[in-house]
Parts: sequence; structure tokens; C-alpha cells
Amino acid sequence: MGDDVHIDQCVTIGGNGTKFGVPTIGKGVYIGAGAKILGPVVIGNNAVIGANAVVVTDIPSNSLAVAVPARVIRENLDPVSYLYHLSPAGKPAT
Repeated sequence: MGDDVHIDQCVTIGGNGTKFGVPTIGKGVYIGAGAKILGPVVIGNNAVIGANAVVVTDIPSNSLAVAVPARVIRENLDPVSYLYHLSPAGKPAT
């Protein structure tokens, strides 16, 4: 797991029971409440995993992934534009 990873409550990170290995999580990743990251997947740097997403495949850097199973819905993402806590002085990014 890289530096500056934000993990909300009720998140599961671990194996999936069918493949050997556990997730690798890059730096600056945000993982929303209730998300599950399962198996030997790679979450790229500065990725955003939406609340309750179930990640079972790799997620590229600077991407937004949501749903069950998780799929990338945005690429070339600037996390500041999606994450309130990263914006200057806690104000929404413009």
C-alpha cells in the first residue's frame, strides 16, 4: 500500500478464495465506504474507488471505478476535483 491512501469505514481488502494473492494499492488512492477490493488486483496511483464498489480487476492510475463489479467510468482523473478533503481549505474544487 502506497502513501496517502484514504480508506473509509467498512472496507474489505484481501484475497478472494479463488486466486493466490492480495491487492496492491498505489499511492494517493481513495477507497469509499463499504468498498471491497478482492484478489491479486492492482489499484493504480491516485485512483478513486467509489462507495460499495467490488473491485476484482485492475484499476488504472488516475481513474474512477464504481459499481458491482467495479468498472472504470472516468480516466485521466484529477482526484482533487472529486475529493472534498483534498481541495484547498476544504472547499470544493472549481
